[in-house]
Amino acid sequence: MDDQESQIHRLVENAEREQDRGSDLRRDALTKLIEIAHSSNSQLKCYAANHIRNFFNDFPDLEEDAINVVYDLCEDQDSRVRIEGYRAISSVSSVEHKWIKRNSDVLVQLLQSDEPEEVSVVKTALCDHLDMDPGVTLGVLCDQIIPPEYTIDEEEQQIRDRLRSLVIAFLKVDAAEAIIRKYTKTPGTDTENVLVGQLLTAIRRLETRDVEVIIKDFLLMMPCYRPGSARGMDLLHVLIDKARSSLNVKSNDLGSIKTIDFYISLAHFVAIQKRVASPVVLLRFYCTSLMGKPVLQRFSPEEQLVLAGRVVEALEACEEESRLRPQICSHEQLSFLRRQVVDGAPNLLEALHDTKLESSTMWDTLRSLLLACKHRKEREDWVVPFNLATSISRFQAQAQHLGPGNNSDEIRVLIRSLTETSMPQASLSTTVDGDSAHERPAHLPARPQIGRPPLKRPDMSRPSHTNTSDAASNSRPAIQTRDSGSVALPKRSLSSGETAPQIKRAKTELTEERQLTPSLLSRMTMPIPGDVEKASRKRGGAGRKRVDDSSEPDKHPMSGYSIKGAAAHAERGEESRDPTPRTSSLLDRLNKSEGVDGSGNRKRYRGKA
Repeated sequence: MDDQESQIHRLVENAEREQDRGSDLRRDALTKLIEIAHSSNSQLKCYAANHIRNFFNDFPDLEEDAINVVYDLCEDQDSRVRIEGYRAISSVSSVEHKWIKRNSDVLVQLLQSDEPEEVSVVKTALCDHLDMDPGVTLGVLCDQIIPPEYTIDEEEQQIRDRLRSLVIAFLKVDAAEAIIRKYTKTPGTDTENVLVGQLLTAIRRLETRDVEVIIKDFLLMMPCYRPGSARGMDLLHVLIDKARSSLNVKSNDLGSIKTIDFYISLAHFVAIQKRVASPVVLLRFYCTSLMGKPVLQRFSPEEQLVLAGRVVEALEACEEESRLRPQICSHEQLSFLRRQVVDGAPNLLEALHDTKLESSTMWDTLRSLLLACKHRKEREDWVVPFNLATSISRFQAQAQHLGPGNNSDEIRVLIRSLTETSMPQASLSTTVDGDSAHERPAHLPARPQIGRPPLKRPDMSRPSHTNTSDAASNSRPAIQTRDSGSVALPKRSLSSGETAPQIKRAKTELTEERQLTPSLLSRMTMPIPGDVEKASRKRGGAGRKRVDDSSEPDKHPMSGYSIKGAAAHAERGEESRDPTPRTSSLLDRLNKSEGVDGSGNRKRYRGKA
């Protein structure tokens, strides 16, 4: 050791023994240490790095110069000097905590060193800063993880990406144990709030590369992420928002689909496998955003099989939560979610069938979907829709050849129970006014439709043969329609004084007339009206009936008269005293059937109904 070094050592030692911390001797010692830190002698530089901390907080006006000297030592060409500079940063922070944030930031930048020995010293210094102030130090670390909101150039982006990966590796490997066991052991502390809040912000902005490590290897290891915790729900909502935003991008390229699947798988891991969040939220997202056919078709067949499996796993998790923790998933919520899954089951079943991948996963997923349908059918008096029954029946042939070990018997029973009452029958029964009729042999022609046909105006060109006895027995003449031969009544108004019991009796009579519809054999043997008329013409018989196609269109319209037209024609006939037999109008027949006297008053003569 030369004379200069000896003088510096004596000066520093005397200053350290000085009781007056603001004395000139101590100031001279600090000034001398700052001076030799810029010398070319590595030993003096190391000596300065080791003793600056003893005088640092005694002279505020020299703090800035002293800390800059320490930073310069960290960038020295000599590795030994740099290592002593790293240690000096920790010693300065220990005596003056106001420098912890700035010094932590410097140490984070020093993680980029290419020398493993130096990196080890830097990590130790960072752990020391975590012990001094975990909240501040973790905030600095997380700031390096969160991507900036503003645009940066490519070179700076590369530097930030590399530094982010280094910080995440430090948290995962070197600091995780201390963070979990010491700094976040008690839930709700400021340190925990800072760390969780910063990392969730980072997840919202980060790409997929580092998100999985942050969640699986760091966040979920913290005590605050216990089953059903509020922290877990916050994390799940962040992941669902990321997945939903990726779904809203209308792109089918491989990168977009993989991004969607990445966040869905992480959300499934958080809510279903780790159970740190409610599966109700995840299943609701599946039902509203993933089970639509256009969305499913964006994924490959293998990915569709995985998605269907995740849906049934989420439903099973909700069923378990409903049994064990009804406050998380009530019975009403479970019933609603099951209905949503069953409503979307045709799309999932189609995806399973189209994958052509007969694996145990596929059969387990099918079984779970069928069980959901069965539960809804049994508990809600629900009828399996035709499209769902069709989708289920497509697996019937495959299930017949299913070997043991895949719940084959149960699957076959479920398929039968869900399809036998929903698939269309070979022959359908015909109903009349809601009553079932007997099934007809398939070789016979179909009966004419006997529903309510449209009303047809009466044919006034046809002569009336209604007598008094007919009017007494049937108060309303029936009119046969041209198409079906069924019986219908002319529309009438209640203004004539007809009361509600008359309407009911009219409906009863109409039903009796419908029940007297001629059978197939009688219709086949019934003579055709046109042939009867031709035969009567050849015989020259009198009193022949007029048909719709009258040979005298000027006298009687081909389509018959309306009620008012028939009455007008009757008056004209009386004035002209036409010797031609006059056809009675519908109004005359109605008046005669209901017993109207000459003054227009109706006689209320009725038989027993």
